[in-house]
Amino acid sequence: MGSKVIRQPAVSEGHDQRDERDKPAAEVRVVLNSLRQIVRSLRVSSRAAEQRVGLSGAQLFVLQCLARQSPCSVNELAAHTATDQSSVSVVVSRLVSLGHVRRATSKTDRRRVDLSLTRTGRGLLESAPEAAQDRLIAALSQLPKAEIKTLSRLLGKVVEAADVSQQVPSLFFEEGPALVAKGRSRNG
Repeated sequence: MGSKVIRQPAVSEGHDQRDERDKPAAEVRVVLNSLRQIVRSLRVSSRAAEQRVGLSGAQLFVLQCLARQSPCSVNELAAHTATDQSSVSVVVSRLVSLGHVRRATSKTDRRRVDLSLTRTGRGLLESAPEAAQDRLIAALSQLPKAEIKTLSRLLGKVVEAADVSQQVPSLFFEEGPALVAKGRSRNG
């Protein structure tokens, strides 16, 4: 009955401590999975909008915001969509050219341009799915202000560290209709 020697498992070839440090922490995976779930939900919602009403998820979201708050200016619409004025303006221009949104000089302030839905814009909303952006904004709005500030600060740090801060944030999946149009021309 001699004394037992406890041996450490041998390090296999090609595996060292650096491999363990290079692996993302479990918390990083949880964060990435949460982001993946959000992006997937937005993508699925945008595809549903494209298939049912021929609009991108961003265009549907803008129409739904206008249905709730109309008439309104581009700046007011940007606030309702939680995006910047230039991004929402691009979407509005597309919706105007499609005949779903009307621009008109305000009756109360001649310097202001009011946006409102046309009859065809309202008709589209009758058969349209809910925009995922509405659910996302509602979920974020339920968080306490301190948590929203922390989330905003931390995501800002991630954006800076990932070197994507120079990209202009636009509405989610606005490029969708061009892809749908290409698909239709090949199949049609």
